[in-house]
Amino acid sequence: MGYAIIGDVHSDSVKLNAALNYANKHHLKAILLGDLFDSRCDFSDSIGVYNLLKESDAIILQSNHQDKLIRYLKGNNVVLNNGLDTTVKEFQKAGITNEELLSWLTSFPYGMVFRDKTNMEHRCAHAYFSSRVEVPEYKDSYYVMHEMINRSIRNLMLYGPTNRKEINTDNKRVYWWENPRHHDYVLVSGHYHTVHIDSHSVVIDGGCGGPEEDNFLCLYDVDNKLLKKFY
Repeated sequence: MGYAIIGDVHSDSVKLNAALNYANKHHLKAILLGDLFDSRCDFSDSIGVYNLLKESDAIILQSNHQDKLIRYLKGNNVVLNNGLDTTVKEFQKAGITNEELLSWLTSFPYGMVFRDKTNMEHRCAHAYFSSRVEVPEYKDSYYVMHEMINRSIRNLMLYGPTNRKEINTDNKRVYWWENPRHHDYVLVSGHYHTVHIDSHSVVIDGGCGGPEEDNFLCLYDVDNKLLKKFY
């Protein structure tokens, strides 16, 4: 089976619909890297995104924005900012219960592993597929579920590695693809508001749903090594 990997959506149902249509037309299994909701621009359609994905057979990965929504739905004290306030209001207005949404969101894996038609392995996570995750032999694909990993690894997969030495800066993110380790697989992520593709790294977050005027949703057609942008 071929795969189409889709980057951060952030409540843009129009771009998501176009990306899913591309995957269906080309008989590709869609993998979404997370951040389904929490628009930071004028347009937000969280319910449209929810309905599209509930009706699809797409694989959806956990992410930092979804993790915060999950904590809110569980009754934890979280700050409703960065688009989460809009998301919560949209689901409340649509009459979708916390229980229904929580059940759906918590069913997602943290990571997915598969091989392309050349037998090259791809390891997908929202921000970073940790090398501390043991990947066993598998037939077609392998999923990393919540109970398989500890909190430290889950945080790495949701938020990515950080530089602990940078204590006096707001941006402690480590852009892991800039200093690649030697490995025989491709690491795939969204999360970083950038697009970068090389022989061992695929980062596809085009800023969809963000405040920048030139934002787009990325789709990476794995077997054809083709990047599509939906505006």
